[in-house]
Amino acid sequence: MSEGISITPQAALLRVLISGESDGPELMRKVYDWTGGKIELDEQGFLATIHELEATGLVDGHSGAADKRTGLPRQTYTLTAAGHASAMEILAASLTRKG
Repeated sequence: MSEGISITPQAALLRVLISGESDGPELMRKVYDWTGGKIELDEQGFLATIHELEATGLVDGHSGAADKRTGLPRQTYTLTAAGHASAMEILAASLTRKG
């Protein structure tokens, strides 16, 4: 992410989901890394944001592979077609504002 760009947690999550399906902890780490630490989502903030994106049809949640510690299925997330289009707009805006 380039300097001077203001980005929301929703936009950051969409952007990092371009690379494919991820679970919550991985997405929180990717958002932190992509924003250079400017956005650090805790579990509560992540869940509120990802549920908002699901409710607006930009992200789909799925039961993934079992967690090695608990044996319970992990929730993973992917972009919908509309979410992918939004994420690509975010990516394009971040690239055109560099410099």
